[in-house]
Amino acid sequence: MLSGLLLTFIFLVFAYLMMTRKMPALLALPAMALSVGAAAGIMYKCSGGSLSLRHFIFDTILTQGSVKLSQAIMFTVFGSILSQVVMRSGIAARLIGLTAEYAGQHKLRLAFMLALMTAVCFTSVTGLGAVIMIGTLVMPILIGSGLSASFSAGLMLFAIALGGIFNPAILGFYTDVLQLSQTVVKQYVIYYGSFLGLAALAYLIVGGLKERNTFNWAETSEIKQKKLPAISLVTPLIPILLIMFFNVPIIPAFIAGILWGLLSTNLKGFINELSAAVLEGIKDVAPVLGLFVGLGMCLNAMMAEPVKAVMAPMLEAVLPTSPWGFVFFFLILAPLALYRGPLNMYGLGAGVAGIIMSGSLLAPTAVMAAFFSVGQMQGVCDPTNTHNVWLGQFAKVSTSKLLADTVPYVWGFVAVSLIWAVFFNGALQMP
Repeated sequence: MLSGLLLTFIFLVFAYLMMTRKMPALLALPAMALSVGAAAGIMYKCSGGSLSLRHFIFDTILTQGSVKLSQAIMFTVFGSILSQVVMRSGIAARLIGLTAEYAGQHKLRLAFMLALMTAVCFTSVTGLGAVIMIGTLVMPILIGSGLSASFSAGLMLFAIALGGIFNPAILGFYTDVLQLSQTVVKQYVIYYGSFLGLAALAYLIVGGLKERNTFNWAETSEIKQKKLPAISLVTPLIPILLIMFFNVPIIPAFIAGILWGLLSTNLKGFINELSAAVLEGIKDVAPVLGLFVGLGMCLNAMMAEPVKAVMAPMLEAVLPTSPWGFVFFFLILAPLALYRGPLNMYGLGAGVAGIIMSGSLLAPTAVMAAFFSVGQMQGVCDPTNTHNVWLGQFAKVSTSKLLADTVPYVWGFVAVSLIWAVFFNGALQMP
């Protein structure tokens, strides 16, 4: 009992440090892995366990943990290279420009088309740089059409998250962490993407009714568009189409998209553009790669016998196994995905998921269903996201206001997603 309380206390300390932003997740996750590992290892050794503390810390956590998510790291790198190709070639700007030209003057139709095209772009582009580039194109158009800045920023958050669900790098992250087949994860991507799309549409319709009588002074956005061949504009969709319909593995699908984008836009400067995209792509995701190293350490620490022996019984006592219990448990606790909390797979949730999987407390598909659904609470609403902060500053509204505006719709998405997973897809059934 005391062992469990000590590990829980360590867990809560690092939760506090991350939630209050006193320590970035980049440093807090490996520090938590080492602290939990050291405490659990010592207690396990004292209780007669045969595991060497030195082996547990140096080999299991630091050495093996740092490379545990190597596949997810490479998915992220290749995805970022494609992101650079789409942005540097002018494909993203051209897609936004064409959408604005053909959407017409009706402001809600314009908002719908721009949100849809933003989502398409974010199926391949990633990072704050992409948010700033596309945001500086889309936000002035939306505001200039008469929509309020706060509504426009919320719509952008939904579009970014919707595109992110279909981003192959995200698909690869869940296949790597949860050891699920690409086929299973693809199914969740399609359904959860559809449900989040409906939530975004509800936000657009309900918010649009309130926006009917709003007026803003027109703002203009200079969209510098290159003349590009029409075939280049499908570049963001190439990896998705190959993965979804032809079962091509993730990295070859990314490479196909990179080559398509470069060869269709700048054949003469292919080598230089590819080199620049690789260098800038790696640089752009360097913080994410560091985060994945820490996540791997957390997973290895939490899934090891010293921690599992203490924490698994505690989690087993609170985790529901009945369908409705599962739905209401994760629905009520969904806000714990905010602020790198215990239901955030890119924060403390990695450790929680590791304990659940190592103890076989829930089926892997149930872990996927729960964390993927509540993860959108973080993806859309979290005030600590860098893109939420930037959009809030651009729109001159607080991130708390964006949270309040978007969270009811995301909560509805979580409810629908969990119900579908449990009652229509058998997520709770053990393999």
